[in-house]
Amino acid sequence: MGGFFGTISTKDCVNDLFYGTDYNSHLGTKRAGLVTFDEEKGFSRAIHSLERQYFRSRFEDELDSFKGNQGIRTWAAMRW
Repeated sequence: MGGFFGTISTKDCVNDLFYGTDYNSHLGTKRAGLVTFDEEKGFSRAIHSLERQYFRSRFEDELDSFKGNQGIRTWAAMRW
């Protein structure tokens, strides 16, 4: 199973995007990506393997590099 979650706001949405989808990260998720858009900075993005770590621990250290009022998070599960 895979999916996506997105948010658009009048203010910075990075924390809403990160914490709003954290609960979707569970064992069996193979990869996940996070992307935000800011008119001045442009796109900020990251894709990580989650085969040995949870979403939160893989992306938490990078949150300061993300900026924007639009964002999406995707994840893809392993095939069983």
